[in-house]
Amino acid sequence: MDLARRRGLRVAAAAITLLFTLGVFDQLKTPALPMPARAAASVEEIADRLHEYLDDDVTYAPYVTLPSTPFLAWCWPERIETRMPPEGVPAYSGRLLLPELDEPLEVRFWITSPEAAIRAAATARRGTAECGRSGDDVLKDVTGFNQWGWRGVQALVTTDAWTEHGDPGAQATIVAARRGLLAEVTWAWPFEMDGEPDPQVLLQGTASATSVLAAVGGAPARSAPAPATRSASAAMAAALPPASAYGKDMVSWPVPGSAPGSHELVCADPFHEQNAYDGAPAVTRRLIGEVSVREDVLFLPDEQSAEQARTELLRWDGSCLSDEGDQSYSIDPRLEPFTSGPWTGEIRTFAVQDADPSHRPKGTDRHSIAHVAVGVRHGTTMVYLRWQGPAGTDPAAALRTGHAAIMHTLGRLPVGG
Repeated sequence: MDLARRRGLRVAAAAITLLFTLGVFDQLKTPALPMPARAAASVEEIADRLHEYLDDDVTYAPYVTLPSTPFLAWCWPERIETRMPPEGVPAYSGRLLLPELDEPLEVRFWITSPEAAIRAAATARRGTAECGRSGDDVLKDVTGFNQWGWRGVQALVTTDAWTEHGDPGAQATIVAARRGLLAEVTWAWPFEMDGEPDPQVLLQGTASATSVLAAVGGAPARSAPAPATRSASAAMAAALPPASAYGKDMVSWPVPGSAPGSHELVCADPFHEQNAYDGAPAVTRRLIGEVSVREDVLFLPDEQSAEQARTELLRWDGSCLSDEGDQSYSIDPRLEPFTSGPWTGEIRTFAVQDADPSHRPKGTDRHSIAHVAVGVRHGTTMVYLRWQGPAGTDPAAALRTGHAAIMHTLGRLPVGG
């Protein structure tokens, strides 16, 4: 990329307002989202503001980027833990179809403390230094972002693997904070082989992404309000137990120097556990340490989608492969009806062991685990809690421990916010 082109990309975000002010509409289309006077104070309010533009109108969308996915998801260096978004806070993830864009706009929002939001945006900026080192991805540009009260970073990357056929494409991502609001907006587009990304598409995407931030953050002349504490998502986030309630050395996933597979002890089923509903306010948390824990709360638009989310997450029967690729087997797998107070649904329990115990590493029982998962709902609120821990020589005792831990968490959760 020559210097003149690089400078053009660097000033893209700053040029958007000027372009529209001067009336240059022949190349850029006016973004569809309006900017309200005040900022959204909850993820429920964010969902309401963006609902009209959702892809498939909140239909199950397994390819929506999860709230727990690292920032700059197109970049996967070895130390992804340096770019993890906040967990256990109200979050929103969705794909928006805007009339001025040919491809969906991926958006994620979190509501956290102003200090945490600023730290996260700075972390994303530092994380760009780890990108663009693979053979497929090339980091083209990184610049600061400062629009409508949002401050952070904008990055542009090109890839030779935009489609399964190896066609080239470009992706741009903005990570920015506005007081306690934290956002990531990503858009992608193809370009010709041996060519360069169309700068007009970059400008249009930046304009549209900025309009989404403005629709959530409100007028920059007015300060963003403190996060709402009485929303259903905020109440759920506040009710989650401290990490230490599950065992020793429990921290948010991932931890430095650990491979993702070790966090799940033996196995997991990412497809059935995607739990990604386009445009659903959520509270999610992943913990690892003495055991592995997953907590998900989704606020769905209707009971049908809430039930779909609940049942989808419990489809896994425990069949999995060991680290050596050998088939493991489940001990006494059960999926049974479950009720606890106002929550109704099902509970799945099983223990897993290697088909060949000789594969277990010396001095460890990591290949023998106990699994307890509960999927319940009350009205349109869905809760999924999963606990995995070493089964040792007494799987029944381990299952009782997992069951007690999940019941403790479920008992803390408020009903109806």
